[in-house]
Amino acid sequence: MKSIYFKFVTIYTIIIVMGFLIFGTILNNLTENYFISQKQTQLVREAEKIATGLALWYITGFLERDRLRFEINFLRDYLNASILMINRNANVVLNSDEQVFINDSILQRIRDKVFSGNIAVEKTLIGTIVKKEYLIIGYPVVINNQVVSGLLLITSTDDIRQTLRMYNRIIWLITLFEVILVLIITYALTQKIINPIKKLASVSRKIAEGDFSEKIPMPLNSNDEIGELIASFNYMTEKLENLEMMRKSFISNVSHELRSPLTSIRGFIEGILDRTIPDEKRDFYLNLVREEVIKLNNLINQLLELSRLEWGKINLNLSTFKIYSVIAEELIKFEKRIEEKKIEVFLEVNENLMVKADRDLISRVVHNLLDNAIKYNKVGGKIYIYSEVENGKAYITIQDTGIGIPEKLQKLIWERFYKVDESRSLEKGVGLGLSIVKEIIKLHKQNIWVESEEGVGTKFTFTLDLK
Repeated sequence: MKSIYFKFVTIYTIIIVMGFLIFGTILNNLTENYFISQKQTQLVREAEKIATGLALWYITGFLERDRLRFEINFLRDYLNASILMINRNANVVLNSDEQVFINDSILQRIRDKVFSGNIAVEKTLIGTIVKKEYLIIGYPVVINNQVVSGLLLITSTDDIRQTLRMYNRIIWLITLFEVILVLIITYALTQKIINPIKKLASVSRKIAEGDFSEKIPMPLNSNDEIGELIASFNYMTEKLENLEMMRKSFISNVSHELRSPLTSIRGFIEGILDRTIPDEKRDFYLNLVREEVIKLNNLINQLLELSRLEWGKINLNLSTFKIYSVIAEELIKFEKRIEEKKIEVFLEVNENLMVKADRDLISRVVHNLLDNAIKYNKVGGKIYIYSEVENGKAYITIQDTGIGIPEKLQKLIWERFYKVDESRSLEKGVGLGLSIVKEIIKLHKQNIWVESEEGVGTKFTFTLDLK
């Protein structure tokens, strides 16, 4: 398996080498054209001087041939170029370097241009066994507006090639330096990426085995995607740990909630069957069994309802209705319990306030909140129910003067089977009511929150869309 570091290095190296190859090729061509152009310009300028000077003097008889050859050889060494003169028949009449032989076809082309009064420029290979590239400049020698001879300057391009080779060596050295630098930088960068990824992989395997104890430390410079990934991963680990704890707690709580009534039912039935319970008390204990069965049935129904809500198996049946009517109907159901605890209820909800929601589910929300407000209220306590309208939403509040919820426990009340200290309440519950309330409100895409002070009371507020 190839590592990320290897992939990064390979990709970056290929990009850099290809970039410098393209850059080097373009630079090489531009440099070659520039130097040849400069050399060509220089030779044309020198050819002009020779043509109008030494060659002209020789043709007009002002300079002897030997003297001319001497001057030509001097210029050859000075210009590092062979100097030839040709006649109209393309025959070489003067040659500063007898070892330079030019192809007849090339001479013919140069002669045609030169004796037409034009400057000829040729770049060609010269040599019998080993061919070298030469630059040839042909310049017309003009007397009385008539071309009488052709002057040729021939120079090798080896010096230009040598300069280009030096440039190429510099380019490759720079490329090598860049590759080494990229390897170092890439190693540093990839380690910053790879180390957290390796840690992620290691911790992921531990999570898969059920170990949520290890967290990934945040890097020093965490304001990037890696830091965000680590933060998200740690958040996910924390959530998975909480879910695992909730799962274990759920199994434990369900087992407890099922075991208690089943134990009672078993005891009562065995007592009836073995005649431990006398016949005259049989009906009494059978009623107790029925009550325990009803509790079990309610527990199972609540668990199924909560499961359907969490998995989105319940479709909202939206309608518009008066929230006042729903609250009034639910209050009637609790009338007996309210009278038994001598609780005073203050209902201040706008009777014409129309909301849009699933009426049955909102009835369940109100029912569960009222059930808690009564269950955890004091004898002779108060319940306040009121509504407000703000920003297109209805805010419904149910407030009691009961035992209250400690601040550190307020986030836990929405969890399944969580119950506030029941030793301070005269009634018992299974701890699913608020979980169901939260899921119903969540299904409506609304909000619910709690405000509570221990010993003073608790206030639940939820929102609904207006008609």
